[in-house]
Amino acid sequence: MSKHVTFYTSDEQKEMIEQMADKRDMSLSQYCVLALDRQLARDVRFERISETDLDQQLEQMQDEVIDEIESTFAPSTEEEQFYGVALWNLLSSEHPSEAQADAMANASEQLDRGLEKLRQKEEDDA
Repeated sequence: MSKHVTFYTSDEQKEMIEQMADKRDMSLSQYCVLALDRQLARDVRFERISETDLDQQLEQMQDEVIDEIESTFAPSTEEEQFYGVALWNLLSSEHPSEAQADAMANASEQLDRGLEKLRQKEEDDA
């Protein structure tokens, strides 16, 4: 069932529409319906692309957040190296037992400060 639709356009645009309809050997109504169908198809396609792009962006953001959380809570290779170096230095040193005990008591705090400096450096470099 066809419905009557009226729209307004400039004289120049009307002439252009009439010329395009004549080139295609179509009535003005047929050409307008064809042009509207094409535009609607483009709009729907663009809308779908936009929605798909949004989904992809959300998935990418989710993956980045998960990676960041995992890297924050999982010991990194650098942290493991810090532990190894700190323990090796502590055990191989010629410090008295009291100094070693003091170092053990403060090791966690010093390690946290070192890691914080590394994280800050990584953020500054990014």
